[in-house]
Amino acid sequence: MLSNETLIDIKEVANEFGKSVESIRKYKNFGIIRVSDKNGNKDLFDRSEILDIRIQLKELRLKGLTLSQIADEIESERKFENKTSPTSGPNSGSIVSQSHEGPLKILLADKDSVVRKTVTEYIEDLDYSICETTNGEETIAKAFTFIPDLILLDLQLPKIDGYQVCKMLKGNSTTQTIPIIVIAQFKTNADKINLIECGADDYVEKPLDKNELIARIKMVNQRALKSH
Repeated sequence: MLSNETLIDIKEVANEFGKSVESIRKYKNFGIIRVSDKNGNKDLFDRSEILDIRIQLKELRLKGLTLSQIADEIESERKFENKTSPTSGPNSGSIVSQSHEGPLKILLADKDSVVRKTVTEYIEDLDYSICETTNGEETIAKAFTFIPDLILLDLQLPKIDGYQVCKMLKGNSTTQTIPIIVIAQFKTNADKINLIECGADDYVEKPLDKNELIARIKMVNQRALKSH
């Protein structure tokens, strides 16, 4: 655990970036910044890492990248640093530990901004990093770049619907082990059967219930950990 002098809360992060707290929450949800510790429900961040990210973010913004693309660039650099950094020493040890024990990465795929906002609010107090997508093509691409621990998938996605997204991801050796929880409003039992045949691990019906959603996320994640 880092000392109190090296940890700052989200308001202090916002001050460092010169941004609103809401903007910093977006950075957190995209995985651009990472929670280092918690004090009750309050997220705490490593000051030195935040200062490094601030510099990186400024450089990447000048390239005209979106938040999603910035998140990919930063994540790639983190993985490179973890591979090349020595396993001993006061600084390198904390980086490897954070990468291994970091927040659960959730890919949230839903065309409805209200649903995305609701899901984010439901799980914002938990140790999850969220990346959002709004169509099937983007969801498939992000599954390979963001490499989520879990996917929350809407069926009514533009471009490629959720059924096809599920089939494609479960049929690919790189992504087939990623658990998929579908969030949908089913019209018939046949819809649910079709979903199972596509390879989904679980589902939650809309309108969403907070407790049920959290319980199913935890259950599916635990099941995935036991299978590895």
